[in-house]
Amino acid sequence: MNIERAVVVVTGASSGIGEATALAFSKKGARVVLAARRTERLNAIVDRIEKAGGRALAATCDVTRPDQLDTLRVVTEEAFGPTDVLVNSAGMRGGGEFTKLEYDRIEDHVRLNVLGVMFGTRAFLPGMLARGKGHVVNLGSLAGRFATPGNAIYGATKHAVVAFSEALNYETEGRNVFVTSVNPGFVDTEGFPQGDLPDWVVLKMRTVTDAIVKVVLEDIAPEYSVPRWLSPLQLFRVATPPLYRWGIRRVRRDRHVNPSPR
Repeated sequence: MNIERAVVVVTGASSGIGEATALAFSKKGARVVLAARRTERLNAIVDRIEKAGGRALAATCDVTRPDQLDTLRVVTEEAFGPTDVLVNSAGMRGGGEFTKLEYDRIEDHVRLNVLGVMFGTRAFLPGMLARGKGHVVNLGSLAGRFATPGNAIYGATKHAVVAFSEALNYETEGRNVFVTSVNPGFVDTEGFPQGDLPDWVVLKMRTVTDAIVKVVLEDIAPEYSVPRWLSPLQLFRVATPPLYRWGIRRVRRDRHVNPSPR
C-alpha cells in the first residue's frame, strides 16, 4: 500500500508504541488520527505532528466501547475520508501470579487486549472490504507466540490477538484487505517498563515502528515478529514441544533459585 496521504487510525496513541507508530506514519506522509483516552496528551502529540508539517487529528476514545469506536470512524471520515489503515495498539500488561489477580482485573485485561482489538476491527473492517482496500495491524507480542510463566493473562490475550488476526486474514486477503499481528519482544514503554533487562534484550522503539510500517507497505500478513532472529524459535516450539517445555521449566526453576535483582 502507498502510505503517502493514506488515512491511518492508531488506537492507544497517547504513549508508547501507539504514539511512536502515529509519528512514524506521519513522517511517511500519512494523515493520522490518534485515538486514546488521554485527550491532553493526544493534543500535544498532534501539535507536534502539525508543527513538523504533517496532518493529524486527536480523538478521545475508549476502545472497549463500541459506540465510541463507531464515532471514531465517523469523525475520521469527516476529517480525512475513509480509513486505509487501522493500528490496534491499545493494551495493558498483565503479569503476576494468576491466583492473586482480582476478577475485575482479569476482565479488564481481556476487555482491553482482546475485545478492544476485535471491537476496533469490527468498526473499521466493513468499510475497507467495501472499498477493496485496507490493512488492519493488531499489536500482538512474542508473549502470544511463547507461553511463559508468570504471564498467563497477558500471554493468553496476545495468543488470542495472533489467532484472531490469522483467522480473519484468511477471510479478507482475497479482497485486498489484510490483517496482521505484529509481535514485538521486550520494548521499554510507559506501560511496560523493562528496567530489569539487559540493554541487548530490549528492542528499540524504531525497530517496532519500522516493522508496523513495513507490513503495511509490503502487504505482509498474517503475522510479523521482531526481532527477526527470534523467529526460528517459534518453529522450535512447534516442532519440539517437550524440549521447549523442559527449557521453560529449567529457566523458571533457575530464576526461582536465583531471582533477578530488582
